[in-house]
Amino acid sequence: MSLIGILLFVFALMLAIFLHEGGHFLTAKLFGMKVERFFLGFGKTLWSFRRGETEYGIKILPLGGFCKIAGMSPHEFDGNFLEEERGRKSEPVAPERQFRNKPAWQRAIVLSAGSVTHFIMALVLIYALIVLIGLQIGAPTTTIQTTVATTSDGKPAPAAAAGLRSGDKIVAIDGQRISSFDQLRSVLTDRAGRRVSITYQRDGRTLTTSLVPALEKDANGQPRGFLGISPSGALVRKGPVEGIASTGAMFGDLVVGSFKGLGGLIPGLADRLQQPAQSSGGGGGGGGGGESAPLSLYGIGRLAGQAASAGQWSVFVVLLIEFNVFVGIFNLLPIPILDGGYLALIGWQSITRREVDLRKIAPIAAVAVSLLFVFVLVVVWLDITSPIANPFR
Repeated sequence: MSLIGILLFVFALMLAIFLHEGGHFLTAKLFGMKVERFFLGFGKTLWSFRRGETEYGIKILPLGGFCKIAGMSPHEFDGNFLEEERGRKSEPVAPERQFRNKPAWQRAIVLSAGSVTHFIMALVLIYALIVLIGLQIGAPTTTIQTTVATTSDGKPAPAAAAGLRSGDKIVAIDGQRISSFDQLRSVLTDRAGRRVSITYQRDGRTLTTSLVPALEKDANGQPRGFLGISPSGALVRKGPVEGIASTGAMFGDLVVGSFKGLGGLIPGLADRLQQPAQSSGGGGGGGGGGESAPLSLYGIGRLAGQAASAGQWSVFVVLLIEFNVFVGIFNLLPIPILDGGYLALIGWQSITRREVDLRKIAPIAAVAVSLLFVFVLVVVWLDITSPIANPFR
C-alpha cells in the first residue's frame, strides 16, 4: 500500500507539472504567441513529436517541465538552462508573435498561469475532500481507524497481531475505563513490554483480548507503549453548496500557512540539522513532530506513502493540496529563475519604461540557482539519512 501511495503521489506530481506548463501553453496560444516546445522533464529527449509549430515530448530527467515560448529572451540561443539541446537555433519568428513584444498584461497572465493552475487544482481537491471524502474534526476517539502491520523495528504490531481491526472501539485497558484517545495513550505510557487486557466493542458485542504493547519513543524521545493503531475522529461532509464557502475558507488558511512556511524554511532546516529524527509512539496515531520542518519531494512522497499505508487517504489528499498551494505561491516569488522573477522584471519595465538587460540578471540568477540547489540537496539528504518520524504509527 505504501508503494501504491508513492506511485499515486508521483502521478499527481507529474499531472501538476503538466497542468502548470499547460497553463503557460494555453494562455500563450490565446494571445497569439508562438510556443516552440512543450516538454515534461529536462535533459536528453526520450520521445517527441511535432504538431503544427510546436514540438511535444518527454525528456530523461523527471525534474519538472518547460514550455518554450518564442521571444522570452532577446538572445538567439534561449533554450532552457536544464535542457540538453540548449543553444540550437530556432526558426525565425515574426515580432508580433514573440513574448517580449506583447503587452505587459498579457505577459503577466502567461507567467502567472502556471501558479493559477496549482491554485485551481488545490481548490478542486479541497472541494472534493470536504464534500465527497469528508474531514475528521474534533478530538481523536478510541475507535480504531486503521492498524499498522509492524513496529519501527519491523516486528508485528501488537494491535494487528491480537486481531484488532478498523471499527473496533477500545473501552478499557486492564479493567480501567477508557473514554478518549489521550487517556488511552496515557494509560499505555508505562505498560510497554507488559501484557495487558484490552476490552473493545465490535458490531455491538463486547470482546476482550490480550497483547504486549511494544516499546517506542514519542517525539520528545520519551518511551511509551505502542499498539499500532490510528484513531478515528468525527467524519463530517458538507453539502455541495455549503462546501463552496468551506473550500474558500480552507484555501485561505492554507495560503496563510504557506507564507508562514516560507518564513520558517531556514529555521526549520536548522532545527532538522540539530535534532535527529524521533519515532512516534503512543497508541499508534498522531504526531511524530517535525510538522514545520522543510521536506523534499522525496520526503513528501514518503509521507504520502505512509498515509496511504495507514489508510489515511484524507491526509494523502491534504498533502497534495498543501503541495499545490505552496508551489503556486513559491513560484510567484521575485526570484530570477522563477515565474515571479520574470513578473518582477515586467513590473519594473512597466514602471521605468526601460528594457532590462537579462545578461545583467544572469549572475543573480546563477546565485539563486546555486542556493536553491544546495538547499534542496541538504533537505533530500536529511529526508534519506534522518527522516521525519512516521506520524501514522
